[in-house]
Amino acid sequence: MGAAGFFGLLLLGCGPLATVFLFSIAPASFLVLLTLGSAFFWLVTLFVISSLFRAWAPLTPEPGPYAGLLLVAVLIQEVARVGVWRFHRMSMRVLNRIAQEQHDAPLSVADRFSLALSYGFSHGAAHSVFFFLSWLPLSLDSGTIYNPRCPRLSYFTVGALSTLGMSAVLTGGMVLFFDALDRRRPRAALLAPATHAAAALLTLVNFTQGGCLVTVPLVLAGGAGVAAAAGRIWWRRTTSVPRLAAVRRPGSNDSARGAAGAGAAAGPVGDATRTGSVGASGAVNGTSSGTVVTPRTVSRDSAAALGQPPST
Repeated sequence: MGAAGFFGLLLLGCGPLATVFLFSIAPASFLVLLTLGSAFFWLVTLFVISSLFRAWAPLTPEPGPYAGLLLVAVLIQEVARVGVWRFHRMSMRVLNRIAQEQHDAPLSVADRFSLALSYGFSHGAAHSVFFFLSWLPLSLDSGTIYNPRCPRLSYFTVGALSTLGMSAVLTGGMVLFFDALDRRRPRAALLAPATHAAAALLTLVNFTQGGCLVTVPLVLAGGAGVAAAAGRIWWRRTTSVPRLAAVRRPGSNDSARGAAGAGAAAGPVGDATRTGSVGASGAVNGTSSGTVVTPRTVSRDSAAALGQPPST
């Protein structure tokens, strides 16, 4: 295919992943170091998986043996994902303690999502290196390779598109996994392992005649869906603003509610006030960020007007 085919396949399979790195990870040196260390961990994990099945290589080219291999490989990676999560929780406690000692704001929601993205990116990048970039230089030859069961698409094209979809599944799945565990939703956290296993088992359709025409679009659609879900949750969690909603008492008129709102806004002396801080730690983004204080005040007069006991 030559140099043109090589770089075209490289951009097709790894271009979106490289874009995520350049715009979301590269600006923060801490995230770059975290990504490199995590990528090394995932490469070692994949090497361990390959060494386990070395004694049975080559496998019979049938769906059955490869299904068992894929399930065991996914299981080992998901166990490793739990280990990454535990390390993530420990590192967050360390970073928050450092921020407290330096009188800086603790890690914000956006910081936690950036850390999860770094772990997910490293998983997707290690997968791309292991299953795509390792044999991509073969495309520099003058010819190309076609699978007899998939004469419509070349072997390199199928590999690039499958890598693109799988890297999106792994990267977005890590964000969803971390967010669900942060909010103590173990059932929602199972979405990441489920999509990983489904995408892996879906590649077994390639054993059928013309199966690549089914597998490639479905893997791409799954990757796009997981990435969109992760982006949606990221947007909602980082842009939502808490609002103080007034509690209406049945039978109260507009003037009473207006007076209650005015009393709550005035905040007389002796009111109970809670403040919260939102900010990014300098250990993550390299800058010291200020503290945004969000007062949540409920005056005793307002509480009495609304028929509610005063909250402290």
